Amino acid sequence: MLSTRHYVPILRWKQAEKFALHRLSVNAKRNMTPTIEITPASFLLRARAKTGKENPESDQLFVANAAPDPGSVLRHHAKEVLRFWGNSEFFLELGHLEGTVPLINGKTHALTFFGDLARSFRLKMIPVTGLSRPDEYQSAVADSFKRDGNGLCLRVTVSELNDGRFASDVAHCVRLLGASLSTSDLLIDYGVFDPDAPGIKELLAKVPDVRNWRSLIVACGAFPKDLQGFKPGTHKIARSDWTAWVNGLRDCNGLRWPAFSDYTIQYGKYVEPVDNANPSASIRYTLADEWLIMRGEGIFNEDGPGRAQWNAHAVLLAERDEFYGADFCDGDAYIATMSHEQKKHGSPMTWIRAGLNHHMSVVLKEIAEL
Repeated sequence: MLSTRHYVPILRWKQAEKFALHRLSVNAKRNMTPTIEITPASFLLRARAKTGKENPESDQLFVANAAPDPGSVLRHHAKEVLRFWGNSEFFLELGHLEGTVPLINGKTHALTFFGDLARSFRLKMIPVTGLSRPDEYQSAVADSFKRDGNGLCLRVTVSELNDGRFASDVAHCVRLLGASLSTSDLLIDYGVFDPDAPGIKELLAKVPDVRNWRSLIVACGAFPKDLQGFKPGTHKIARSDWTAWVNGLRDCNGLRWPAFSDYTIQYGKYVEPVDNANPSASIRYTLADEWLIMRGEGIFNEDGPGRAQWNAHAVLLAERDEFYGADFCDGDAYIATMSHEQKKHGSPMTWIRAGLNHHMSVVLKEIAEL
């Protein structure tokens, strides 16, 4: 059972997220259960550059690789979960793959296939589902629940919770999966933060048998879709997802309060990054109730300062009173190191990794101090 002192970050399973999670302290990992979302990008065709005689002036052609074998991709992801998270419990969300990834070997659902891999690697997978997932998906969840005994997680939206049929839909879904409330976690997902949305306390009042669920979790993401709306310079954004949860906790009056879940320093709605983008050299740094944004120019801008902007940002950040210090977490150690570096500048992945690692460390510290 997850309490209010437990953290459930929602992580799209990419390189930055993997390394950020792996580099958390051992104590930090004891108080969190990540929701790992595997996205379609790793299953899609990718273009690769090759040298060609047909156009010697540009010397570049782009040809499509064959689509990767989905079973091999899932096996790779399972191995990466073992490598970067180990054998602790995690929620697995494969909803983004529906309609994108075919049956493995023409017969096995991706979740069933991953569940078999999880068993062989001794991973403690808790499958995530919803009220209206396809029958094949629900069958895979039911199979995992029955075979593994790790329970399951029902992820619902605010609009579903506000529907008058919610209680009956939940009862039907849980019964269909062969589970019960006591073996199920309820994840209420706001998605992108909306100041006009109903408060957490108001939503919990609509949850049937609220005290009988194994765990309650509320997720929300207040970080913007991207940084394009910010000019180069320093900015602050309110961490509205966190403050709404904390303020509600202070006013819960003994009501069972859910564990906190967020989308870290990423957008609360899944959007795949644009190919061949020109990312800005920016730092996303989590403070107590805000995010500090140090916005740079595109790293590929012609005659621009390029990647060296990251080092300049790091110097300024390390001098601020708000900097948590190099010893706070791996992400902060990276920032401190890069503030003294002149030849190495990092990459979009390493700076997002540092920001993610720092963010999760801050949230865990805040939760522990409640």
